[in-house]
Amino acid sequence: MNILEYQKNLGKTSIKPINLIHGEEEYLVKTFADRLKEHMPVRILWGDDISLQDLFQEVLGGGMFASRQAFVVYRAQELFAQAKDLKSLSSQISRIKGNMVFFVVPEKLTDKDLQREPYATISRLGDVIAANRLDRRRVRELVKNKLSKEGISIEEEALDFLLEALSYDLMLLKGETDKLILYGSKHLSLEDIKRAVVSNMELSIFDLADGLFLKDPEKALNALHAVLRAGIHPLQVLALMTNYALKAYTAASLVEKGTPVEESLAKVDIKHPFQVMNFKRYLSAHSRRELERLLKLLYLLDVSIKVYYKDPANAIRDFVIEYLTDERIKGLQGNQGNEDRAVSEP
Repeated sequence: MNILEYQKNLGKTSIKPINLIHGEEEYLVKTFADRLKEHMPVRILWGDDISLQDLFQEVLGGGMFASRQAFVVYRAQELFAQAKDLKSLSSQISRIKGNMVFFVVPEKLTDKDLQREPYATISRLGDVIAANRLDRRRVRELVKNKLSKEGISIEEEALDFLLEALSYDLMLLKGETDKLILYGSKHLSLEDIKRAVVSNMELSIFDLADGLFLKDPEKALNALHAVLRAGIHPLQVLALMTNYALKAYTAASLVEKGTPVEESLAKVDIKHPFQVMNFKRYLSAHSRRELERLLKLLYLLDVSIKVYYKDPANAIRDFVIEYLTDERIKGLQGNQGNEDRAVSEP
């Protein structure tokens, strides 16, 4: 079942005790959780931040929250990974009654995946809800309709720029359309979009990516501060950095195997000329191994925020400083090595 269809029926049909949401579109899951809160108390949990024992204690009525409520468990796959016996885990899941649980897996599961435990038990007893990425046409419609409902028209060229500038990312687009609504204009031109979305941020999100991937600490930090001041949540910034790193790493792996650069970029949905140009520079500045290391560091940064409760903005700023300082030192050492070799050569 599609998450948008399921959301429309909230309040009209009864919710099953256990349910599964799977798919890559974080915005749709967040919107669903917000809508669910209109109908009942909702508690958000993270699968990599709670034990199975604590989860079942809460859900089965042993915790301090005894009233009927819904639990939304993000990164449920991390929770399930704790189980030593999947049959026992499935048996515990099947005991859930009274409260409702939505296990969220941030990737699209195949039919084969859904036949494995504990997904098979959840599928048999509850609803399986798909939160797949919307195609670009649908994203375009959502943004245009949101502005239209506020009595705001937008030029086609301006809408194209807005969508491309934010890579059709619904989480980022939500924040920017909210700002455009507050902007007060009833007609948005290309210049309006550039002024409100880019100039008002002083530096665009692309400058942050350039600073990080082209190893320019000053540019990266200035862009990071501007983006955060513009109201973009630090976790959205982290998601974008990780998304870029993953695309760059995958493309670099394909290039290493002999696939042409532009074909490799197209396979990771980098097709717009502006994006292609930027990613070619990122690939030139990094080896596949360097991008793999960056991905691992971004994962550890994510853990430090969501598991160890580090302040997101400060943690990301410290990461940028430490990572790019380390990269600059490596570059200087490499240059010194080249100079030493040049001196020793006849």
